[in-house]
Amino acid sequence: MKQLVKEYIGIIIGALLIAIGLYFFWAPSNLAAGGVSGLAIVLKALFPIVPIGILIFILDCLMFMIGFIMLGKSFGLRSLMCSLSVSVLMTGLEFIWPNWQPISDDLLILLIFGALFIAIGQALVFNLEASSGGTDIIAKMITQYTHLNIGTSLMIADMIVVLLATGIFGLEKGLYAALGVLITTNLIDYLISGFNVQRYVMIIPSSSDKVQPINTYILETLERGATIYTAEGAYSKNPKQVITTVIDRKEFIDLKRKLIKIDPLAFMTVQNLHEVVGEGFKVK
Repeated sequence: MKQLVKEYIGIIIGALLIAIGLYFFWAPSNLAAGGVSGLAIVLKALFPIVPIGILIFILDCLMFMIGFIMLGKSFGLRSLMCSLSVSVLMTGLEFIWPNWQPISDDLLILLIFGALFIAIGQALVFNLEASSGGTDIIAKMITQYTHLNIGTSLMIADMIVVLLATGIFGLEKGLYAALGVLITTNLIDYLISGFNVQRYVMIIPSSSDKVQPINTYILETLERGATIYTAEGAYSKNPKQVITTVIDRKEFIDLKRKLIKIDPLAFMTVQNLHEVVGEGFKVK
């Protein structure tokens, strides 16, 4: 229950970041860089009396029917919560700061900072197995059934909205919107990889009596699995025992500190892994 509460708080924080990026940076400048939010910006230009938060909510409702059917109840509930949060927060921002004007005349600055807020928010939401709604749901379905990464799937869905924005706001705004899609989708992929990064660690103890203390620390203190195998030094021809394990960032820091105490002469190499599937990590 505690973990579930943390996840929903994370979804709300992600929704807030998305709402900030949209309301303060993209919407005032008519930067409709894909997604239901971009489509809502286009519709806002056609129907200025309707709050943009309401437009986002209406459009999202059309998409969630598909999301519940294709992606399951759990994804739909989390995504519905995120979508409602974005809509409510956008409406709240519109109430607190009505008719917000662009903070800069430089569209590139507005585009980049809006993309930064939105990408961080969407990456946080995606990492919690949810979506901010709209074309994010379509992107999730494309990813699930084609195995394309989430950034590429978002780009496919969002470019359709960019074409509509070009027809309403002109070619220049359309090109900026297309650039916004490219920046946002690549940032999302980069950030999601950062959320999931693990460490593959290989340790060659300096002597055989150091193997067991290191292995015991990994198994009992870190509570991670490990593999031990025998290798031979290419120059010395002496047999060496090698320990390998996969751990997260915090565990790696703890292991490195402990290794210095147990065997300061041990040889260790580390690689970053962007996806690990199995017991103790992502569920298959």
